[in-house]
Amino acid sequence: MHTPNPPLGLAYIGASLKQAGFIYKAIDCAGEALDSIRPYPFRNDFMTQGLTLEDAVRRVPDDADIIGFSCNFSTLWPITRMLAEKIRERFPRALLVLGGEHGTAVPEFSLRTSVFDMVALGEGEETIVAIVQAVRDKRALDNIPGTAVKTSSGEIQKNGLAKRIREIDDIPIPDWKEFPLEEYISRHQGNGVNMGRSMPLLATRGCPYQCTFCSNPGMWTTRYIMRDPKKLVDEMAAHMREYNVTNFDLQDLTAIINRRWAIEFCKEIIDRRLNITWQLPSGTRSEVFDDELAAILYKSGCHHLAFAPESGSAEVLQIVKKRVNLDELLEASRVTIRHGFVLNCFMVIGLPPDNVHTLRQSMKFVRKLAMMGVHDLVVSKFVPYPGSELFKQFQKEKKIQLDDEFFESPMDFYNEKSPSYCDAISSKRLYWTMILMFLNFYFISVTTHPLRTMRIVWNAVTKGQEETRYAKWLVDRLYVRRKWRKLRRDEVSD
Repeated sequence: MHTPNPPLGLAYIGASLKQAGFIYKAIDCAGEALDSIRPYPFRNDFMTQGLTLEDAVRRVPDDADIIGFSCNFSTLWPITRMLAEKIRERFPRALLVLGGEHGTAVPEFSLRTSVFDMVALGEGEETIVAIVQAVRDKRALDNIPGTAVKTSSGEIQKNGLAKRIREIDDIPIPDWKEFPLEEYISRHQGNGVNMGRSMPLLATRGCPYQCTFCSNPGMWTTRYIMRDPKKLVDEMAAHMREYNVTNFDLQDLTAIINRRWAIEFCKEIIDRRLNITWQLPSGTRSEVFDDELAAILYKSGCHHLAFAPESGSAEVLQIVKKRVNLDELLEASRVTIRHGFVLNCFMVIGLPPDNVHTLRQSMKFVRKLAMMGVHDLVVSKFVPYPGSELFKQFQKEKKIQLDDEFFESPMDFYNEKSPSYCDAISSKRLYWTMILMFLNFYFISVTTHPLRTMRIVWNAVTKGQEETRYAKWLVDRLYVRRKWRKLRRDEVSD
């Protein structure tokens, strides 16, 4: 299950529009109907939360002349395209603009196979303001930096990524007043484990690394920009006052690269006595972790984080340009566990250079993680994510076909349907390797840390308390899914 999160990117876009003097209306198709559950339109084995497509169309104001859509995950492209088609029927003359990572990754495809007029590429705050200003002034839309446009002749014109915003502290803080934020907070709909009233936060932008399986270079380039720690904590304090939140889920691609910045950020939280928790559910780099940094991170309220070794094979890591030293990552893991962190690690299997030998190395590495006390493990099967270097390579080699089945394939991470993009390993073998990795990790974890496991499971079952991802999984099955089934029954009976 992918838990809907408050739309941080759209809240930034909205804030920039307001600062420029434009009025907008936000329609959060998930957040405005989180208790409405129905089967996914194209797959009966998945469920969706939120408004129906018809309800979403009805909520668009009659006088709308520019209608923007966000599609960050390519799995959502089929339903985004369908929504745009329904909106086009009602608004035949409106300018339809697509934003997010999907459109940035495949702008020509997105425009040729849909009713969209434009794609806003990459970082969107300045681009969307430029688009709205051009429409207001009745200027041509063909040459706006950071866009791809469907011309009157039907051709696709790409104007390249706009220049990255360097002074990110000048970007206004997210305009949450236009979004149903309380619906997310009260229902604990967030990215990390449930640690109370939580909301998302962005401390940095971009990532300086160039992993071939990641879409970051195409979306953000490799420029990594950190916010001023004082202004960042100012925003946290403001959200605490406004929304009574006690926890922040940092959505950064990798928040901790610069040691000095991390320490300054933690000191700012501690000196102001915010008494909060914050977590890094999306993962971060491990190179700068030592006892001093771990201690101040924990003291500031960061108790949950994740590292991403991806593979246990140094050879595979080198080929896919994942710049990580596995021995150093293991040492960083020992340090964080020693200081009381709940630590999760991400692994990817079925990368193109994988083979039977490298998968055995990854299995051995997973066992090491469990032995040393890592709390959680996420194993995913590789898919060529749109915009990544490997995706572009597979396109050139005609190994992938862009259709709904391809875009929805990541939904099948955890079954045998997901295709293998590794010549040496079949899809079936990848599936069972993934299952064995999970079984190895959690069996070793339970047997080497039985009291810890019993406590976590007991708190999940009796209190609905989430301390780890497997506790979150238990709470989901015991509480959330039960609620979903009831809501579905009620919806059917009505």
